[in-house]
Amino acid sequence: MSNEATIRLAHGENPIAALRKAHKEQLLLCDRLEEIADSLPDSVNRQKCIYAARALGPMIRGVHRFEEDVVFPMIAKRLADHEDIETTLTRLRFEHCEDECFAEELTEALHALGAGGAEINIEATGYMLRGFFEAMRRHIAFESEHLLREAAFEGDPQTTDVMDPRAHH
Repeated sequence: MSNEATIRLAHGENPIAALRKAHKEQLLLCDRLEEIADSLPDSVNRQKCIYAARALGPMIRGVHRFEEDVVFPMIAKRLADHEDIETTLTRLRFEHCEDECFAEELTEALHALGAGGAEINIEATGYMLRGFFEAMRRHIAFESEHLLREAAFEGDPQTTDVMDPRAHH
């Protein structure tokens, strides 16, 4: 997992491949958040909380900017004949905004947990953690199963190997 706030493409790197890598990193962070939630209230690893708090905001914002600035315009162009693609992309942008606000609140809670703050509401924090990582997993699953699969970019040699699992050796 990286604290990088932006995704940088290597020369010639496919944006969809970069997004899939970023999604894997996000899912790993979701796993760490689930571990923290499962450790509540008595077995909290404070270092994991601090690490997750530091990684959360920059990772979420970076992936969202990359999707909105690079991937979504590419998909909108490729799937222009799908009548509801703009509605779908607008909905995903709205979810990004909600996720970023939620991540800010969760970051504060994770810092408090990591600092061992006595004032923290453990039950509320567990609820926040579960709500966040479950929403994030659903969001990534939707993008992967519907948006990225639909945008298979058939016939485009730059994206075919990324989208077709049979192309990997």
